[in-house]
Amino acid sequence: MNSNNETEIKSGIYKKGEIDLASIIQSIKKKKKIQAAGSIHTFTGIVRCNSKTGRSVVRMVIDAYDDLANESIKKICAKLKQEKGIIDIKIIHLKGEFELSEDLVYVVVASAHRKEGFKVISNAVDLYKKEIAVWKREDFKDGSSEWIH
Repeated sequence: MNSNNETEIKSGIYKKGEIDLASIIQSIKKKKKIQAAGSIHTFTGIVRCNSKTGRSVVRMVIDAYDDLANESIKKICAKLKQEKGIIDIKIIHLKGEFELSEDLVYVVVASAHRKEGFKVISNAVDLYKKEIAVWKREDFKDGSSEWIH
């Protein structure tokens, strides 16, 4: 976990266990520009027990092409920071082996007002799901598995 409160946490790909949501929020709160924020919004994506097709999932493996994924995340954050009222945004995607209900992704948005924050956090999730170079392997209850982009 990143417990060094003086270090700015950058958006990007991290190994499971390397970072947590509280550290990300604290990193944002340590910046001077946070004084203009009236809200901090968070989204945490977790492993669910079924696939999009309804198959029973028992675990998941996430892998990424780090350089490409980090560049995509950086571009998404830069684009969304241009939205009115957005003070800061961090997108952190974890990689490694995950059990059911474990955290996979964090999106944190600091905004001047709640409405802007809610809109941008939703847009951020939509964009990262479409644009970043991350693959997941769903391991199913029947012993089979499938890689998905």
